[in-house]
Parts: sequence; C-alpha cells; structure tokens
Amino acid sequence: MTMMNSREKVFNSEPIQVFCRVRPVINSSERTCLKVVPPCEIHLTQPQTPSRHGKNIKYTFKEVFEEDSKQKTVFDLVALPLVQNLLVGKSGLLLAYGVTGSGKTYTMTGNAENPGIMPRCLDVIFNSIYEYQAKKFIFKPDKLNGFELQSDADAKLDRDHALLSHISQNKGSRPKVDKLNSDPDLLGRSRDSSRVNFIDEDNHYAVFVTYVEVYNNNVYDLLEDLYSDASRPKPLQAKIVREDSSHNMYVHGVTEVEISSPEEAFEVFYKGQKRKHIAQTTLNTESSRAHTVFNIRVVQAPTDENGETLLLDKKQVIVSQLSLVDLAGSERSVRTKNTGQRLREAGNINNSLLTLRTCLEILKENQNGANKMIPYRESRLTHLFKNYFDGQGQVTMIICVSPSFEDFDETLHVLKFAEMSQEIQMTCPTVIPSVGYTPGRRKANQAFKAALLEYNTIKKDPLIVETVSAEVKPELGNNPENLAYEEAFRNIPILDFVQMDDDVTLKNAVSYFKENSELYSSNINSINTRYQAFRDSLLKSERDTFMATQELKSLSSLLEVEKNKVSDFERKLHHTVQEMNTMKRKFDECELTIKRLKRELSQKNLEINEMKIERENLIEIYTNQMAEKEQKMNNELHNKLSSQKSAFALELRRKKEKLRRVRKILDTDTDSLLSVATSSGVPATTSTAPTSPPAKTNTTEVPCPIVTPPSNIQAMGGGPVRSSARRLGIAVSNKRHRRSRSADVWLDHRPAIAVPLGTVMQPKMNKKKSVTKLTQAKDVTDGASKYCLMTQGQDSDGDLETRLYKGDVIPTLGGGAQVMFNDIEVLKQMSPSRSPYKGVD
Repeated sequence: MTMMNSREKVFNSEPIQVFCRVRPVINSSERTCLKVVPPCEIHLTQPQTPSRHGKNIKYTFKEVFEEDSKQKTVFDLVALPLVQNLLVGKSGLLLAYGVTGSGKTYTMTGNAENPGIMPRCLDVIFNSIYEYQAKKFIFKPDKLNGFELQSDADAKLDRDHALLSHISQNKGSRPKVDKLNSDPDLLGRSRDSSRVNFIDEDNHYAVFVTYVEVYNNNVYDLLEDLYSDASRPKPLQAKIVREDSSHNMYVHGVTEVEISSPEEAFEVFYKGQKRKHIAQTTLNTESSRAHTVFNIRVVQAPTDENGETLLLDKKQVIVSQLSLVDLAGSERSVRTKNTGQRLREAGNINNSLLTLRTCLEILKENQNGANKMIPYRESRLTHLFKNYFDGQGQVTMIICVSPSFEDFDETLHVLKFAEMSQEIQMTCPTVIPSVGYTPGRRKANQAFKAALLEYNTIKKDPLIVETVSAEVKPELGNNPENLAYEEAFRNIPILDFVQMDDDVTLKNAVSYFKENSELYSSNINSINTRYQAFRDSLLKSERDTFMATQELKSLSSLLEVEKNKVSDFERKLHHTVQEMNTMKRKFDECELTIKRLKRELSQKNLEINEMKIERENLIEIYTNQMAEKEQKMNNELHNKLSSQKSAFALELRRKKEKLRRVRKILDTDTDSLLSVATSSGVPATTSTAPTSPPAKTNTTEVPCPIVTPPSNIQAMGGGPVRSSARRLGIAVSNKRHRRSRSADVWLDHRPAIAVPLGTVMQPKMNKKKSVTKLTQAKDVTDGASKYCLMTQGQDSDGDLETRLYKGDVIPTLGGGAQVMFNDIEVLKQMSPSRSPYKGVD
C-alpha cells in the first residue's frame, strides 16, 4: 500500500478571541464600577470627581462572564476549542491578563473543588487519547524543539533505565509527600469528564509538559534539576530563547517531561510552583512576581496499514502545543508602595506588558497598510510567543477585571487594550493528513482479530459447532454460505431403526455424511476465497476512494493556494512595474545630474589650475620682495651696530675717566680719616670695600628694608645672623648678583631638638642645607640664596606654635652676605578635643 509523503497546510484567518471575567465582590459594602450586560457587553462607570463627571463606557467582547460564573462554563467556552484544535495538530496560546488581584491565577488553576482551565485541559486530553497513547519513550525529545521516534526495544531500555534511576534515588529513604501545604488533594479533586470525539484513532499519542517563568526579563526553567541525581536543586539559571528549524520559538535546554496521566502532570506542576517567584504586596498577599508559562505539547504519529505498528518516519510526526500563560498583574507604585526589589520587579512586569501591547498595536497597524517592524525582542515574553503572533497558532485572551472603584484606572486600560486586541486577524494553519491509509484501520483490524479468535474457538469445540449450526439453520436465507449448507444437507436419510440388528441404515448415514462433509468443505473454501477476494476489492476501492478524496482535497487546497499566489504575484508584478518606472525616472534624473556635475567639476578644475598658477607667481614675487627687504635690513642693522659700538666705546672711556677720578678722591679721603682717627684715639678698622667705587649704571638703586627676627630666636637655639642689626651702618648689596628661582638653595635653620610637624602644610624647599646653629659666616655665604629660620613654642592657649621666618640671602660688596626677611609663616597644632566654639563638645 502506498503512502502520501507530503503534508500540506491550509491557512485560515481568525481574529484574536477575547473573553472577559469579572471577579466577585470581596466586601459587600464595596462600591462597584462594572455592570455586565449578558452575553457579551460590559459597562464601566467612571467615578465622579470634581475634575471629571461620571460617565458610562461600553465594551464588547466574545463573551463576558459574570461574578457567579462557574469554572466549567468558563472552560467550555474559552479553553475547550483550544484543546480540540490541539488534538488535531493545531497550536494555541491562552493569555490570562489583568491587574493584580483580579482572579487570573484562580481562573487558570482553581482549587480542588473548582478546578481551573489547566487541570480541565489535562483531563480532556487524556479522556480523549487514553485508548491511543503510545508507550513512554517511543517519542523522545531531540533538545532542538523536535522529537525522534524510537523502536519498542530502545524505548524499553530507556524505561528500564528511568526505573532504575528512580529506585536508586529513593533507596534507603522513606517516601515523602512532595506537595505544598496549599496544593489541592489530587485524589479528591473534581475531574472533568469531557472528551474530544473527532480525533484520528489511527494515530499514537504522547503528551509532554514544560513549566517556565519570565522573571525580571529573564526566562527560568522551574523544573530544572528536579529530575537529576542531585540531592538538592541548584539555583535557577537564565535560559536562552531560540528559533528552531521550523521558525518556532522555544526555550533552549528546558526540561520536558513526558506524562501519561493528569496526576503526573499535576505533580510536575506543583514541583514547579515551589520555585515560582511569589511575594506579598499591599494589594495581594500572594502576588506573582513573574509571568508563568505552562506548555502542553501533544505529539502524534500514524500507524501502518494494519493500524498496529507505529511508522518510524520523523517527517510524519505532528507536534502541537498549548501554552497556558498566567501574566503577572500590572502595578502602580503609588498604590503598592513598593520599594527595592519589589519595585524593580514591578518595573520589569510593567515593561513586558507594555511591550506586549505595543506589539499587538503594531500588528493592527500593519494589517491596515503600515509596514512597521514589530519589537518582539524588546521583551522575553513577546519574543517567546513570536510565532503565535506571526500566524502559527490560535490566540485567545481572557481578561480578568476587578469591580472595585479603586481599580478603575487600571481596569480602564485593560478593557481598552482587550477591545483593541480582538480586532487583530491571525493567520492560523490547518494541517492536512499526509498518510493515505484507510481511516478506521485500527478498529477494523481489531474487529477482524476478534472475529478470527471467535472462529478459531468455535472450530476447536464440536459442541459449539452444533449449537451454532442449530441456531443459524432456522435463519438461513439467500446468503451463499446458507445455500451451500442447504445443498450439502438437503437429503438427510431417515435414521429410524426398525430392527435391533439393522446395520444398513447406520452405514448409509455414515457414508452420506462423509460425502456431504467433503462437499460442504469444498463449498466453504470456495466461499472463503470469494469472500476474501471481495474483501480485498472492497478495501482497495475504499482505499482508492479515500486517496482520491484526499488527493482532491489536497489539489483543491493547492489550487486555492496557487490562486492566492497568482493574485499575490500579480499584485507584486504591478507594484514592481510601478517601482521600475519610478526607478527609471530616478535613473534618468541621476544621469542628468552626473553630466551636470561633470561639467561643474571640469570648470572647478580649470579654476583650481588658474589659482595654482597665480599662487606660484605670487610666491615668486613675495620671495623676491622678502630677499630685497632682508638685504636692506641687514645693511641697516650693520650700520646701526657700528654706530652703537663706537658710542659704547666712547661712553666706556668717559666712565673709566670718572672711575679714575673717584678712586683718587677716595684715596685722599681715606688718608684724612686715618689721620683724624689717630688724633682722637679711636682704633682704625680695615675697610672691606673695594679701593675704587663701582661704575655707575642707568638703574636706580632702591634700599631694601631689613627685617630683624624676634629676640627669642637665640633662646630657641638659633645661631648668629649676619645682618644689619649688628652693624654700625647698612651693608651695600651687590646689585650685579643675579639669581634664578629654579636654582634657589635654601638654608634650613631649625632647633637641634624640634617637634616633628604633623601637618601637610610643609615648607616647600627643593634644594636645602639643614643646620641647627650658625657658627661660621660661610654657612650663609656658601651657595645659599634663601634662608628659613624655624622656632617652636607655646601660644597663649597652650598649643604648639611653629614660626617660619623666610628671607633672601643677598651677597654684599665686601664679600659677606645679608639676610632680608620678607615672610613669616605660622603653623599651629591644636587638640581636636578642644573646640573654639562654646557649647560644642
């Protein structure tokens, strides 16, 4: 039997289904701002304030559930269609959206008495595929968002390995209940008995679940390391969102668990619940601080022509996914009073929800003709569900709202966003089966095996044969088998014994039955042959009919797709022709512009060449002029230097003459002074001044004041200072002595025992010579240009006071030196415990 290897998809456009559910009033005295008008309208009453008047705003949705709506009603209208699509190979996304404390988690999860959407989805899935489930590990995840098919032997090895691993982990430890205190009782919970009846019964099914959360814009696997050999789970690590070969987004490295019953799924769910980020806020005692995503993946693959063995062909595997998303509630810090980590979490939650709104708004604008880029990557939440928004599954939203007046502003934004979202059209694919085997082959094969077993049982037991023959014979009709039976046993001889020794009647009966038994067997064989041939022809005709029907449907869908492609190509061709005409016009304009620019460029080049020639001419002219001026200036400078040289020589002769006269006068005055001193009895002193006066200069000599240090310098250990205080007259400074500040050499004169200065205000002396006492004159005159005298003592408050007397060392004409003090620095060291202000400790 042949098999179709291609799988086709037909794309249908569907809007986002948006439902609304109103949370019951918690306090009977609480004022409400919502009113439900069944079945699909909700009226929002604006609170009346001095700045705005109360008005009534109407919103319309697919269905609006009142406060007393049952969980079963919500599931049947919202999630049951998604489960039906899931089992026929179509993916779906269900978003629970609303403000904090509006009942999203209750709607999605519920409790033991009133299960929510997630438990009921699992019940319906397993109610529908219970008879057609594949054994565990037949479908094996390939870690790239796909699945591989294994043989029964390989699957059995994986099952044995998992069992041994489970036994080794629990060896030596008592079994413990791994549930939270708030977990509902799995045994006593209310189960949903609904099921989907139109699934493909010739397929094998398997169910896989994952549980992740988006916290602070990072994706975490809540089941990570829970099934490893580690005794204690490690801290959660952020995961990466990637794109598989079919352009579907998935969480790389996520833990995917195969389940065979709803109870196993709940156990996985509650293990992940323990690691979910939950915190207490002002508005909610158990507020979700992250978006949680519970993924249910149904994997199905067809069986062979007998409906028994699974086809190990990866191309025939159909994977569909239902993502149940419990979005964290939007919060305003003004109401929640969040700080620190809670404030950061609220900011990330609001940013991700804002990105979700932005993506849906841009999707709507693009449907109206815009061509904007949708910012899926700005948030991990929208990036994870990118393939749903791009048309890879059905999207449904259930909006949970609070009727309280305090939540009016948040509720208004939620309802506006929800009403806008249902205007977006999603292109959803429908998978066409690709296997050309006869539908219902599994049940037909099971019925045939049951009939064959019954036939073999009857054939082995003669009593059953007689019973069946007695029951069937009165009901004989025109059936060929019945006619053969009548033909074989029509003339049965009479078995009445007249005499006791009558052996002829019995022998005639035995021979008669032997002959008719052989005839009956041949008739039965011929009938079975014809029956088998008729059955084969009937199966062949049914198969051909089914294949023809499927081929017709496939061709019809292909024809529709081709028609759409042709229309798209025609539109693109028309658009391309217009673009070509536009580009041609632009090309002609560009050629004209190029020609014009070339002409301008040639003109500019000519102008540049002319300017270069002019510049060279000007340079030559300026060079000649500069040479002439330089020659002229050299001549003038030579003449001027010659005249100045002669003038300086004349001036030098005049000054030498004056110097000779001054020396003559000084010699005369010295002789007279010696004679006067001798006559008066005063000892004569030898002058250290030169015998001839210095030559006069054009500069004016200004006397410098002599600063004498205080009288306590000698008491503090200072040596003698050669200054004008110990002379009879003012020493004459050498005006020709030149100093450079960079070459200053300090003479640091300080006491022999000095208290170290504990301050950063140290005197800056790059080059210095330190002494404690001045004993010889060469200590001052030997290379020092600056002088610093340090004294230390107590001030009136008892604190240490250091004084630095700074001055310049000026050589005198007599070969000595004088110190001119020009600066005094005072450094005080005070106790930090003493404050100069009153009342301050």
